[in-house]
Amino acid sequence: MNNIKEALQYFHKSLASNFVLSIMAMTLAGLLIRVPANEVEGLFRLGYGLPFDGIIQVFIWSSIISALMTIFASDIWFSKIMLLWRMVILSILSVAVSIGFARVFNWIPIDNREAWIIFLGFFILGFGGGFATMIAKTKLDDKRYNKQLSDYKSKEV
Repeated sequence: MNNIKEALQYFHKSLASNFVLSIMAMTLAGLLIRVPANEVEGLFRLGYGLPFDGIIQVFIWSSIISALMTIFASDIWFSKIMLLWRMVILSILSVAVSIGFARVFNWIPIDNREAWIIFLGFFILGFGGGFATMIAKTKLDDKRYNKQLSDYKSKEV
């Protein structure tokens, strides 16, 4: 991403996909786990679904994660830092933001160790999938650009 317009487009796409995937993952978790409302006072405190304020919280969380993704994926701000280090920093910040939201909004009760382990496991799984997708996309883009460069060089000679 070379300019602000591209960064904003990336942010909007990232926000849309993060929010939709987050809501879908939480909906599936709610359907699969089905914890009664009186046992957990977290994100699924209504029993079998997400409350309206929970959806807003997930949207704000998605916005922050998307902003971090945009900042670290953009060449505007961190062009001198290697992509691997950007992703490491992004991973750490994403975990910190997610844990912060889970604590502040009581998505997961503080004393429920099993729920925290599951949360971190799913977070690592989801982030790992996104990271793998990004690496695959980067490799495909690299191949495409190298082919275009070789085609350009062969036409020039």
